[in-house]
Amino acid sequence: MSNEAELPGPGLAESMPARAAEFAEACKAKGVALDFLPRTLPLVDRVLAAARTDVQKMIVAKDPTARDQFKAQAMGITAYVGEVVRRETGGSWYDFEGRPLLNIGDYATDPMAIVIALFEGGKAHEGDVSIETMKGYCELISRMQRLWLDGTLIGTYESMTALRTSMTPDAKLAGWVVGQAQMAVKTAKMASDESLDFSAESLDALERILSALHTRHKTQPSDESVAIDSQVWGAYLGEVIRRRFGGQWSIAPDGRHQLALSGWTSYPVDKVRKRITDGAMDNVRVYFGAIPKAMQSG
Repeated sequence: MSNEAELPGPGLAESMPARAAEFAEACKAKGVALDFLPRTLPLVDRVLAAARTDVQKMIVAKDPTARDQFKAQAMGITAYVGEVVRRETGGSWYDFEGRPLLNIGDYATDPMAIVIALFEGGKAHEGDVSIETMKGYCELISRMQRLWLDGTLIGTYESMTALRTSMTPDAKLAGWVVGQAQMAVKTAKMASDESLDFSAESLDALERILSALHTRHKTQPSDESVAIDSQVWGAYLGEVIRRRFGGQWSIAPDGRHQLALSGWTSYPVDKVRKRITDGAMDNVRVYFGAIPKAMQSG
C-alpha cells in the first residue's frame, strides 16, 4: 500500500511537535508511556507493528477506512520519531515540496519516508544504510551529525586527540573549546544557514551572525544570553585565530579564556562579547586582520 504521495501537505513542518504530542497522549491512553527520549523508540516499533497488522486486516476485509487509518498512524509515528530525532540532534523541522523534513546541520532527513517504508515492508534505507528499527534510525542520524561536526572541527589535523593536544595541555579546557566550537558550527548551520569551517574567510559569516545577535541584544537585552553566546562564538573565533597564528588556550588569573600568541595575548570571548553588546565598531574580521601587527609590536 504505497500512500506516500498522499500523506504530506503544505505547512506540515510547524505542526509536527503538536502532532507528536497528540500521538504520545494517544499511546498513553493505551498504556504506552512515551517521553520523547530515544529509549522509547522500541515501544514505537511495537506500536507500528500493531498498526500495520490492523491496517492489513482492514484491507483484507475491504474496510473503506483502511487508507485513512494508515495515513493517521503513519503521520503520528512520523511526528513522534521526528521529534525524538530533532531533540536529540538539536535539529529543526522544515517543509520541502509539501513534506516535513528535518534539518540536522549539513544533512536533511525524511522521517516520513522511513516510517512508511517500515510500515509497508519492515525495512527502510537512509542512503545506503539499511534501517529496521526506529531506534536504529535515531542512532544513525545522531552518528551522522557527530561525524559531520567532528570532521569539520578536526579539519587538517590527524585526529581529535591531535587537535585537542594542539589546543592546550589542559584536557578540561580542551574539552570546553571542542564543545563550544562544535556548538558554533551546528548553530550557525541550523539557525542561520551559515557554514563555518575555521577558515579566515568564515569570519564574514561569523560577522553576520554576531550582527544579528547585536540587533537582538538591542531589543531584548539579556546578560545571560550574551554570556552564553560569547563563549560559543568566542571559542570559534579563538580557534580561527589559533589555527592561523598558532598559540594555545589557557585560563587567565582572572578566569578569562585567553589565547597566548607569539608576543601577544588574545581574549576572543571578550571580543565577541563586545561585538554583541557594542556593535559593528568591534568587527571581528577587522580584529583578525590586525593581529599580525599586534603580534609584531607586542
